[in-house]
Amino acid sequence: MSDSPSSFQIRIVLERERYSDYIQAIRPDLNVHVGRSRTWLEEDDESFYIYIRSPDTVALRAALGSISRWFKVIRDVMEVVS
Repeated sequence: MSDSPSSFQIRIVLERERYSDYIQAIRPDLNVHVGRSRTWLEEDDESFYIYIRSPDTVALRAALGSISRWFKVIRDVMEVVS
């Protein structure tokens, strides 16, 4: 997908200390094209940054929904395992 002016991009900022386990669980799925969207992960000492770039709002919403579901599944599993 090109970085055309008509594409949409969001950045999700997550605290490293709180979300490290979540990121480790989904890291393999973040640096890929999913449908019409591209997701990738950047990080620094304090935070994780999940980026989603999509050609339109429909694809952006779908990618964001996928990431939200991943986080919910991880949270549910962590509650059962704990």
